[in-house]
Amino acid sequence: MQEDAVASPAEEFTEVMDAVTDTRFQMTDLTDLTLFRIEIDPDSAAAQRMEKVLGAKFPRWEGEVTGDMTGREVLYGTRQIVANLFNRENVFLIVTRVDQIKLGRALEAALAHDDGLVLNVSVNRAVINLSGPDAARILADNVLFENKPKYFAPGMAFRVMVEDAELMLWKIAEEEYLMIPRASDTAPFVINILDAISEHRA
Repeated sequence: MQEDAVASPAEEFTEVMDAVTDTRFQMTDLTDLTLFRIEIDPDSAAAQRMEKVLGAKFPRWEGEVTGDMTGREVLYGTRQIVANLFNRENVFLIVTRVDQIKLGRALEAALAHDDGLVLNVSVNRAVINLSGPDAARILADNVLFENKPKYFAPGMAFRVMVEDAELMLWKIAEEEYLMIPRASDTAPFVINILDAISEHRA
């Protein structure tokens, strides 16, 4: 587990993200979230034990988020709660403010010796909040869904591409999204979005 403070993968862009903020569009680096990648058969006994630790079922279909579906408690609440995002079959992303050391130990204990993986990816992911009336338009012009959904409502999350950067796109409100790229994809993703904002405002 990671005990020392580590800079966000998007830290170098903080000032420029602040600079693009106005009443139509806001872009913020969230640096205090805990993220775990879990690989597990959701029908297994180990998954059932993990669900008790998480307080949320494992989602079963693409786009599904369980637990705190729109991130209200995760982002702004005081309860120890999680959101469980479907990444791909038998692969899930946990987003929470629960202490990563304690949660990691509890998940590993729940997995025990069964097949599966519990990996703390907090230091290997950025979480970028995009919000405002122009956010949906910026994303619509720059996001490619692996499988384009028929609808994209608040409380849903999909794996997407922005140019060559792969990330999770989680819609938490009508005008608010969380974008979660790997560290290696953070810079190209942020640069692409910043370029798109500049073109949109030109």
